[in-house]
Amino acid sequence: MNRMKRWIALLLLISLLPLPALAASKTAKQDDALPEKLTLTAGKFQTFTPGFTGTWESSNPKVARAEKDVTNEKRVRITALKKGKATLTLTGTRTKKVATVEVTVKAEKKSDEVPELIQSAIDIGIQEWTEAAGKAFSQQPKNNKFTKWWGYACGWCGAFANYCLATAGVPMEPSDTYKKVKPTKTGEPHSLREAAVPKLDTGFTNMERITKIPRPGYLVIYGQKNSYAFKHVGLVTEVKARGSGVYEIHTVEGNLGNRIKRMCYLYDLRAPDNANMSTLPEEEQTQPDVYQYAPHQKNWYVTEFCQTWY
Repeated sequence: MNRMKRWIALLLLISLLPLPALAASKTAKQDDALPEKLTLTAGKFQTFTPGFTGTWESSNPKVARAEKDVTNEKRVRITALKKGKATLTLTGTRTKKVATVEVTVKAEKKSDEVPELIQSAIDIGIQEWTEAAGKAFSQQPKNNKFTKWWGYACGWCGAFANYCLATAGVPMEPSDTYKKVKPTKTGEPHSLREAAVPKLDTGFTNMERITKIPRPGYLVIYGQKNSYAFKHVGLVTEVKARGSGVYEIHTVEGNLGNRIKRMCYLYDLRAPDNANMSTLPEEEQTQPDVYQYAPHQKNWYVTEFCQTWY
């Protein structure tokens, strides 16, 4: 009876609140509003709720851009591309309303030499590909060392990548702590003992180790246009900068057609998020016995990279 009285009192209190107060309470739980000024490190991005829809323009598209967030089209993602300054302008579709964001991009913090632990993980991944010799793996732990390492049957792309990192000795956050991990203070080798791609995204985001700039040993997360932004993950083995924000990326990836495969493709940092992958020119596809040059699947793109080191 007392509990019922408390519920009735609460409902009466809510009914007496003015509408603006209710709106403010709801808004407080939404994403941050669009800022007037923003500072980011090259390769990093941040999402906001702009408050109205429209068209974005950048005064310096080589430095920063704004576009719909691939994980939620109601939000905007501002991405820092290279050191410099740019003004992003949003012009309303149905109104003349205008919003601007002054973006300052700082240089990427990085070390030039791949850490020994990370290189060891890359070597392990390539060795696993060599030993597999194209055979298919079951998801069942009895016949799959990667799901056995994880503990149960699963889509094992994430289990494969983190098996390589863990076997090399890279420190791992324990399983199921991805929501609680804190930002890391240094760029020392680090990862999460997780197999699910969305959990890897959440964990690395909380550790502030998400970037759009690829490096060897990073985890690369893929999405599919008009589908899901966290469909698959692989381990980057080599990166070649080709200029103008384009990178040639080499990877080793588990659970592609139930197999381990090595991929090679072009990634364009400056292209829209959902259209940033392309195939190497045919004349450059010189190792078909090693790499799959064709796209993973139709309309796939790179969502982000998880920084296992920096």
